[in-house]
Amino acid sequence: MAKRGGSRHYKRLTVPSSLPVIGRKHIHWLLSPKPGPHPRHQALALGVLLRDSLHVGEDMREVKKAVVAGSIKVDGHIVRDVRRAVGLMDIVEIPKMGKTWRMQIAGGRLSPKEIDGASAKHKLCKVTGKRTIAAKAVQITLHDGRTMKADNSVKMGATLALSVPAFKLEKQLALQPGVRCLITSGKHAGEIAVLENIIERVGSMGSEAQMKAGGENFITVTKYLFVVDDQFA
Repeated sequence: MAKRGGSRHYKRLTVPSSLPVIGRKHIHWLLSPKPGPHPRHQALALGVLLRDSLHVGEDMREVKKAVVAGSIKVDGHIVRDVRRAVGLMDIVEIPKMGKTWRMQIAGGRLSPKEIDGASAKHKLCKVTGKRTIAAKAVQITLHDGRTMKADNSVKMGATLALSVPAFKLEKQLALQPGVRCLITSGKHAGEIAVLENIIERVGSMGSEAQMKAGGENFITVTKYLFVVDDQFA
């Protein structure tokens, strides 16, 4: 009988360099994140993050005990699955330790950054989709897979600040000249720069953005931009 469902593991050598994976050449397999909030090439399994980056346990057996016991929260909710996909802007909390981390891009790689309690009370989400549903209501899709109803003032590419864990809209950060942006991919991944201008391209080419950071001007792809507020660092 043929196997059904995806594999629980995948080869470390196939993992994109944008993910922090140790032992690529001498350890063969890595726990695979489940499909869900983030694509596999943009996320780590929660168990891998806890063991290898946050050093919660020495091995996956210890990490699984902590997760199953309900000691770990992601975006304000208890998670009991070590394969839960954790990606950009997700908030990981260990209440017993009194520590909270936000997943960011640093040095071109996805990595956790410890934050304070005030920063953990809201999450930044990028609007990646927008459509009209029944009764002419507007539904938006966010970068972490969430969908929610909104009014037509919410624009594609904007960032929404949502309360955690209720996920109520607090404010919208529009993608427009003058805003600060985290660059999520490409040569400048992990840098925070100011958007100066969006350059529209003809045909099937995506638009590009003219950026400025530390006196340096450069151009990147608009879809790599994630608008952040002044408190983001």
